[in-house]
Amino acid sequence: MCRKSIEQKKTSGKQAGFLMPMALFILVGLGALALTISRLSSGQFSSAVQETLSVQAFYAAESASQLAMNRILFTATSKADAGLNCASVNGSSVNYSAAGLNDCSAQLACTVVTNTGESAGIYQVESVATCGGGNLVAERRLITAVRYE
Repeated sequence: MCRKSIEQKKTSGKQAGFLMPMALFILVGLGALALTISRLSSGQFSSAVQETLSVQAFYAAESASQLAMNRILFTATSKADAGLNCASVNGSSVNYSAAGLNDCSAQLACTVVTNTGESAGIYQVESVATCGGGNLVAERRLITAVRYE
């Protein structure tokens, strides 16, 4: 009987160190998996924010372009008035304070386009809108034109 207890102690001593490396391997594997999932989810969040800013910048540019067209044409009674209004719009900026566009601004540029043999005034408005700040910024450029006869 004494001999069996000595053999049991020897076998149990050999197997005692097997679970420690296995547990270490599992912990390192799960840690790496958690780190990978964390990086993927933060990248997806950043991508979603960038997409939202891009859409906001588009709407800000479109709104600024419509505002410029209104300033050019609404009070114009002649082609000369529309040309003066275009010159006053050129270089102006729009800062938004409404919900949804409060981090956006737009720069406007207006040019008179002339075609040979054309009697109508053609006015081209370029609006460049920027939304966001820091590392997450989106910019959209929109060019529209209107013809005044």
